[in-house]
Amino acid sequence: MKNLFSLKGPIKYYLLLVFLSVIFSLFTISESFAETETVTADGVAGLQDNQAISRDNAVNDALRKAVEQAVGLMLSSETLVESSQIVRDNIYSKTQGYIKQYKIVKELPSQGAYLVTVSAVIGVSELKNDLGALGLLQARVGKPRTLFLVTERHIGENASSPLPVGEIGAVEAAMKEEFSNMEFNVIDRRLLTDAAQANQASGLSSTSAREAGRKLNAEIVIKCTAQVKEGPRTPGSSVGSYIADITASAIRVDNGQVLASGRGEGRARHVARNSGENSALDQAGRAVSKKLIEQIIAKWVVETSGVQMTQITIRGLKDAKELLKVKEFIAGQLRGVQSIIQRSYEKETVILDVSAKASAQQLGDELAVSKIPNFTMEITGITANTIEITITAASAGI
Repeated sequence: MKNLFSLKGPIKYYLLLVFLSVIFSLFTISESFAETETVTADGVAGLQDNQAISRDNAVNDALRKAVEQAVGLMLSSETLVESSQIVRDNIYSKTQGYIKQYKIVKELPSQGAYLVTVSAVIGVSELKNDLGALGLLQARVGKPRTLFLVTERHIGENASSPLPVGEIGAVEAAMKEEFSNMEFNVIDRRLLTDAAQANQASGLSSTSAREAGRKLNAEIVIKCTAQVKEGPRTPGSSVGSYIADITASAIRVDNGQVLASGRGEGRARHVARNSGENSALDQAGRAVSKKLIEQIIAKWVVETSGVQMTQITIRGLKDAKELLKVKEFIAGQLRGVQSIIQRSYEKETVILDVSAKASAQQLGDELAVSKIPNFTMEITGITANTIEITITAASAGI
């Protein structure tokens, strides 16, 4: 068989085009199913004179239960109970919108009822977005407070600069609106002092951003740098074109974990430069916000439906033997612990990343009532993702 690239003439280009089309189609298909989940569910409906109607009703019942199962994987039972009416009105009423495809695995009329079992492919992305817009996922993770720290570089400026205290620019306003629309708990940067504002603006490092977050008791900091430049202008026209570019990341304040990152771009045309710049920045801010929100919600879904990572800092350890005993206790005595990764150990302090089917608060509660043989233990701090412990060895038996 001849190599495709050894062929000559139009047939070579035709076959190459077909080959590229197939590859592109496969890529598109894989992308479209990347955010789906297959669920099996049973449905039932009363038998009617027209059995086809009974069958349809049973299938619809099964599809609704399939969506209910998917929602149950994302939300706690407490959240579902508290928000049952909201979920029923806004999610279950739109069952067909989440079903990508389905097949009937089994069906039969039985004792006055029609029974079916379906295997349904559910669009998880759409479900996440709707649950996020209702604030239900945010409630599941404790409605974390979110702070925005923005630096902007406008046309003619040599360096990025923070917005003055008391002023909100186009990027910050757009991002706050997008996050608020998705029920995020947004807090006001303007509560920062002048000194803190100046400190956080120095390059917007992760360290300075987290410090600013701590000052306002924020759990998440969205730090972003935006710049706008002039685009090509039509000769003789008074209308200018403006291009804005934003890079942003969402960082957990307590442990520095990056929840999301992305870029956004905006373009605008306007007679007035200031209006054109702001319009482009607004577009870019909304574009990057959508990317960050999608990533954050996806992260929350994984964490709340499966294994979560908690950073445990332990102080007061005298040697590696004591460390080993404490690690063995955590792995063997705390429920749901899957693995322990030691990040660092120096000066009697160890930092562990503990994967568990439990939140930091749940692990902290267990530790508070636990006793490690030959040690005394004091919990000195708990956040949404971290626990701090001080260990003291008994005078004997170690």
